[in-house]
Amino acid sequence: MSAEQKLAEQLGKTLARARLAAGYAQELVAEHIGVNAETISRFERGAVLPTLPRLVELAELYQVPVSTLLRRSSPRAIDLAEELADKLSHLNDADRLWVSQWLTELCERLRQSAAGGRTAKKPHR
Repeated sequence: MSAEQKLAEQLGKTLARARLAAGYAQELVAEHIGVNAETISRFERGAVLPTLPRLVELAELYQVPVSTLLRRSSPRAIDLAEELADKLSHLNDADRLWVSQWLTELCERLRQSAAGGRTAKKPHR
């Protein structure tokens, strides 16, 4: 799968989640931006990438920044870090620290596993 196809697939999933979060049916979105419902379906399936002007229209309709749609569709570490920072900002200090410690440990175990290091231990019950 090409990088463009991967982006189209991820962006499609992000657009579908944003549409559902906004409470819209594909038909309503299509009507609002002046396309047919199949076009919205193709965007959400990742069959085709929306143009930048269409992406702006969708972001306006869903009331989210265009950058959020793109960031949530990106596998880049910096984009994922921004998304996690946004999620963490809604937690209290203790929960933020707990999530940070948990995520740090998880990433270290996955890194070691991918590098052929020791296997991750099962958590104690």
